[in-house]
Amino acid sequence: MTNVVPFVRWSQTLIPTLKENPQEALIKSHRLMLRAGLIRKLASGTYSYLPMGLRALQKAENIIREEMRRAGAVELLLPAIHPSELWKETGRWEIMGEDMVRFKDRHGKENVLGPTHEEVITDLARREIHSYKQLPITLYQIQTKFRDEMRPRSGIIRSREFLMKDAYSFHASDESLDETYQKMKEAYQKIFTRCGLEFFIVQADPGAMGGSGSQEFVLFSDAGEDRVVQLGDSDVVVSVEMASRKLRGLNFPKNAPSGKYSKVHTPKHSSVESVASFLKKTPADLIKTMIYQRPDGSFFEVLVGGDHEVSEYKLKKVEPGSFMASREAIEKLGFAFGFSGPVGGRLKTYVDEDILQMKDFVTGANIHDHHLVDVNLGDIQGKEIAVGDFRQVIETDVSPEGRPLKFRTAIELGHIFKLNLRYSKPMKANYLDANGKENPVIMGCYGIGVNRILAAAIEQLADEKGIVWPKTISPYALQVLMIDPKDAQSQEIVEKLLRSEPLAKAGADILIDDRQDTAGVKFNDADLLGIPLRIILGPKNLKNGKAEIKLRKTGESFLVDLPKLETELLDRLDKIG
Repeated sequence: MTNVVPFVRWSQTLIPTLKENPQEALIKSHRLMLRAGLIRKLASGTYSYLPMGLRALQKAENIIREEMRRAGAVELLLPAIHPSELWKETGRWEIMGEDMVRFKDRHGKENVLGPTHEEVITDLARREIHSYKQLPITLYQIQTKFRDEMRPRSGIIRSREFLMKDAYSFHASDESLDETYQKMKEAYQKIFTRCGLEFFIVQADPGAMGGSGSQEFVLFSDAGEDRVVQLGDSDVVVSVEMASRKLRGLNFPKNAPSGKYSKVHTPKHSSVESVASFLKKTPADLIKTMIYQRPDGSFFEVLVGGDHEVSEYKLKKVEPGSFMASREAIEKLGFAFGFSGPVGGRLKTYVDEDILQMKDFVTGANIHDHHLVDVNLGDIQGKEIAVGDFRQVIETDVSPEGRPLKFRTAIELGHIFKLNLRYSKPMKANYLDANGKENPVIMGCYGIGVNRILAAAIEQLADEKGIVWPKTISPYALQVLMIDPKDAQSQEIVEKLLRSEPLAKAGADILIDDRQDTAGVKFNDADLLGIPLRIILGPKNLKNGKAEIKLRKTGESFLVDLPKLETELLDRLDKIG
């Protein structure tokens, strides 16, 4: 009888474990993935997945595929190379900026390595979807994405090349989109639960993706790069961009005082920190003047304190579709990039309410290498001004209801969006309704960072000894440690396990540590690699007709009679998560 349980022998695969912590790895998941031989760095932000890492990745992919099928999505595969024309149709060629990996082919045509696939899938839809009878439909892929991150870090959490599951739905009505959006939300909850993760759903800003409704699935972790806000002790979590704060209800004073401001030379100092240091001020003494562009090509400016960041989510509530102006556009407008200021300009100005409490502040002079000092509110009048909440919240803020804001660091696992007509309208992806009228298709988008599932599981579950895998995404469910690989009884037990149909039906797979190495090395590597269930075949116990079973998560260890080994393994596999 041939083997029925999937297995691999350690001596016949590649698991290059490391004893020491790599100096380059600053977070737990990066450190342990390198030490356990799951990944190896090729270059900044790019990693090779070795056999154990790839197997865990494939198990996460399988869970995603199963739940996507249950939700009614159909898999396809889209190109990684995109012509620039598609991105220019939607305006994202400029918006995405330097994050895009761009290149010219031998014919001089501009292309991009896909950072995401909204334009490509919309192009496919406008070519192939023509009638309401073809709607709704949800298409998805698992595909490599490329982004030229300025500072790739945290291992596979923020890299230049990564694996993403992205799904796109197409509809004839908002109600149909709402239904699929809810299905995808439920599918995501099932996916991350099956992957053994504890997560939160966060109301989020659609950002460069556009559209309306947007929710993130995040895992709280110190290794994360997303900042989210929890309202008190509730389950309500929102992004920093979206979180509102309690305002004082102030209006711009009609007779605001002016100051005797003066222009100072600030050579090569344009950042808030640099200017504050040069002028012996603090960032709180400065005002940032951020120039934004509307879809119609006109401009406006936003003023926030130098120690704050603009919330583009809040801004887009009053200026839908706006985006930060490029350096070229700012210079053509007559402003000096990096030295913009509100004095003397005629752009509509959105003023964050905090600024109404400031006096004798510093702004850009609209001249390269110059700033204005001792500016006051009266110096920026003479144009249309709107006061409101235009900045991201900070820890001293409270919610509009007066509740404390708890800032948490999180890893983003997935993101779902209601794109609406953001891509179909500019790209003319239309269908004919029942009356023969042409309408743009309504779209939704649903993404999961597949690599991040592995990193998130390690960040959340690992202990001081190493990785602690959830059974569902562990490279293998069982690990057999053969203390003496040449022992005939040990070999016989292993062969019997590999022929076990009940174990095969239970979805078990086995990593066999058959190395000619010391027991100590094998035990340490087993803890490091984190396989959930371990069978230890040692000469002393075997002589007494027993094998040892150890649970990686709890460290619990016990002996079992050899005739009962298969039954005990099945019972333990069923119970562990």
